[in-house]
Amino acid sequence: MHPYQDQVNKMWDLIKRRISAQKNGFWLESISLSYILLEIELRLLLSSKAGTSGIPIPPRKINNQNYLMNLANLAKDNGFIDETIWNRTKNFNEARKKAIHGLAQGEISYSELKEPALSIGNLIFDIQSRWLPITFGPEEKHPCD
Repeated sequence: MHPYQDQVNKMWDLIKRRISAQKNGFWLESISLSYILLEIELRLLLSSKAGTSGIPIPPRKINNQNYLMNLANLAKDNGFIDETIWNRTKNFNEARKKAIHGLAQGEISYSELKEPALSIGNLIFDIQSRWLPITFGPEEKHPCD
């Protein structure tokens, strides 16, 4: 069994909840679910053979990474993601922290969470496509478009 099979099994429910949160304007929930999905995608990527060495990172080492950026750093350092994906992950994480802390401190309104909540879909898919290659024909659209 894959070391992250339980997370894979829960992903569809998380994706449905994220979509529902976005459709209903629950921006804080959408941001939080996106964060969780990015962590799962990075764990799945790191446990694949998609790195420059072609060897998965041991689950013990992956599990020692407790935060999104720790996982992203491990992925970048081992050639699983490039600088562009790493920067996009960093930008999302900074926007997430700014949104949540800004909301808690009364510096931004709830409606201002909409942009960071909606900005993440392509990044999740781009990380996923590194461990689960999916190709689209000329008539097919990227699911996040």
